[in-house]
Amino acid sequence: MHRRSPRRSPYLLVAVDFGYTLLASLGLFGGLGWWLDGKLHTAPGFLIAGILLGLAVAFNGLIRRLNAIERAEKAAKREDAQEKRDGKP
Repeated sequence: MHRRSPRRSPYLLVAVDFGYTLLASLGLFGGLGWWLDGKLHTAPGFLIAGILLGLAVAFNGLIRRLNAIERAEKAAKREDAQEKRDGKP
């Protein structure tokens, strides 16, 4: 039987963190692109590139965090299975 942990789901924390990461990366890279477009009179080229880069950075961070959670869960399952084989409660 699967025991439910009383702490919050790590996925909830990742979702909240992703929102802030997305906002920050879009603001930073989008703002930089907007500023460059203003300086170089290339609107909206750098703005679009900045937004795409910000999205890439945010989603890369999301995927890395989800993979880390999956690895931790697999390690915990292996540890539980090892304890059952060794006869520990």
